[in-house]
This record gives sequence, C-alpha cells and structure tokens, in this order.
Amino acid sequence: MWAGGILVLLACLHLSSAALLSADHLPGWFRGELWFFPPDPDDLATPAPNVGAFWMVWGSFGVPLGLVGALVAGYGRRGQVPPPYVGVIVGFWALTSAAVFEPSPFALGMIPAVMLLIASRKRQAMVA
Repeated sequence: MWAGGILVLLACLHLSSAALLSADHLPGWFRGELWFFPPDPDDLATPAPNVGAFWMVWGSFGVPLGLVGALVAGYGRRGQVPPPYVGVIVGFWALTSAAVFEPSPFALGMIPAVMLLIASRKRQAMVA
C-alpha cells in the first residue's frame, strides 16, 4: 500500500506544481486554444508555450501515474501484491527518465518500484 501511496503522492505533487507553473495557460485551454492545432513536424520539437504547458500538466505522466498508484494501493488493501512487471516497468521508466532529464524527481520513482519488487519477491517466497 505504501508504494501505491507514494506513486499517488508523486502524481499529485507533479500535477499541482506543474499546474501552478502553467496557471497562465489554463484559461486558454478551456477557450479552445489547443483545438485544431496545425500539425507540423516542427511543432513536436518546439511546441507553442500553451501546448508545452498542457503536456507538462494534463498530458503528462501525472494522471496515469496516479492511476497506477491507486491500483497498487487497491491491491494492498485487499492483501494482494501487483504482478512483478508493475515494479519493473515503474523502475525502468523512472531510471530512463532520470538518465535523460536531470535534475528532476524522476529518481524518486525507484522507491515504490523497489518496494513493489520486494513485496512481489516476499509473496513468491511465501507461496513456494
């Protein structure tokens, strides 16, 4: 359950801090400024500020990370352990992201990843 709680906390911290940093763009999103964005290959390399801000907040990893955390916590409340691949994928994502984008809090994702892998290993040992 702790691993799930940490993932939810990281997601909430990311979403709230990114939303505060992008607050000037929020009204424009709801006015439709992102609609019918003209597709151009350069838009991926140098997005407009309001588009980049969107990808930092709602389009980011924050919402799915919170969902994964909630699912992990739900497993814990039922006395279950998520499959080991959840810890492996969270760890891989955290390590590769931290390797290409530092300084950042991506490395903190290793904490719940290791917790999940330890819990999975303990569960396997109990079953065997």
